[in-house]
Amino acid sequence: MSQVVAADETAASRRRARSALAVIVAAQLLVVLDACVVNIALPAAQADLRMADSGRQWVVTGYSLTFGGLLLLGGRVADVLGRKKTFLAGLCGFTVASVVGGVATTEATLLVARGAQGVAAAFLAPAGLAILTTIFPDGRERARAFAIFGAATGSGGVVGMILGGVLTSYGSWRWCLLINLPLGLLVLAVALRYLEESTAARPARFDLAGVVTATLGAGSLIYGISNVAAGGWLDPATMGPTAAGVALLVAFVLIERRSAEPMMPLHVVADRVRGSAFLVILLVNAATLAFYLLLTFYLQVVKDYSAMATGLAFVPIGIGILVGATVAGRALSRWQPRQVTIAGLLVAVTGMAAMSLLRVDTPFWALVMPAQLVVGAGVGATLTTIVSLALVGVPPHESGVASALTNAMGQIGGAAGVSVLNMIAVVVTTAEGASPTTGYATAFLGGAILLALALLTALLGARPARRSRVN
Repeated sequence: MSQVVAADETAASRRRARSALAVIVAAQLLVVLDACVVNIALPAAQADLRMADSGRQWVVTGYSLTFGGLLLLGGRVADVLGRKKTFLAGLCGFTVASVVGGVATTEATLLVARGAQGVAAAFLAPAGLAILTTIFPDGRERARAFAIFGAATGSGGVVGMILGGVLTSYGSWRWCLLINLPLGLLVLAVALRYLEESTAARPARFDLAGVVTATLGAGSLIYGISNVAAGGWLDPATMGPTAAGVALLVAFVLIERRSAEPMMPLHVVADRVRGSAFLVILLVNAATLAFYLLLTFYLQVVKDYSAMATGLAFVPIGIGILVGATVAGRALSRWQPRQVTIAGLLVAVTGMAAMSLLRVDTPFWALVMPAQLVVGAGVGATLTTIVSLALVGVPPHESGVASALTNAMGQIGGAAGVSVLNMIAVVVTTAEGASPTTGYATAFLGGAILLALALLTALLGARPARRSRVN
């Protein structure tokens, strides 16, 4: 009888864990796709609300700025006050902000709503990933869970592009935000039933100096980098915030070294394998998010695709990500995560480099479609394993802040990649006075170089230290 009861309890525990995984993955998908879903809908929103070009960029930048700037605070709050509480609060705030943005009648309301979405996401995302690390501490189930989570993270931007095109073409740009209401309520209902609370076993104290320097530093850095495309690196709007961000982050590190209750314990990033994984996440996101933007410009400006056609044109990379994540998840039963990451990056570099062959008359099916499949497969495999490497060995009471740092690297990398590679595309096109395709092709080559740097980092930095032999 006791064996039957134990078996029933084990089965129930697995069902609860799988349901919790579904909730966390759904929430992560919401967070990631909302960074991209408005891209295609932006021209329609600008016309409807009579937004100036200077205000248009803040619909995207405002979300990234608040999200990236507050991530470390969100992770710390999750560790101290409770991961389930933080997750639910972030999800509710995200849903409400989405509705406000969807019914906005002025530019100011939309911009405030997008900023509020980023604030809520900064608490939602690290809390969810921290819960995932506690539910699946190790073993094959952990590998499978991170494979699914990696697929959601990698495909979120693609889903956002496709969804934005469909909703804008057949409905209104407002549905790109209002769609979060039914989705958010559904995730909330399941989360209330299946998520369990967990907190760090430490006093509820916050490192105020660390909170201020980390938040302002990350926010200033992202803001400064986001201005590169508009004014270049030497523009005061770029140099000032970027320099301030770097200075504040240096001050943050110095504060954390002396703090008795640090917001981010420095040993989280000091580990060579974990630190290398964070750098790989930054570089991969820099190349991938820039790839989405550059390909959108190419399809709409050069090839004159409609919003609907542009969205559907991203289906191949979505398929590639799912295939790559699935294959990587199965490969983890035989290979080490580092080996899978290296293989994924090799594939991604190949696909991105192929895009440098792009020309004005290049058929979509001859290059763009197969290159997307290859890039997607490589990125899907990489993200499946690299997030797990970034969190391996992190103590349970620090999983929230480590998860926040994982997301922060993605945000900073994405902002830097979009700004730098878009600037390369503009500079090359202007210098040559030729077709903009030349600039796009050069920028795609730059993306391949970023992925190659990530590959080099994985080869050299993510190698586990050799243990000394005992004679």
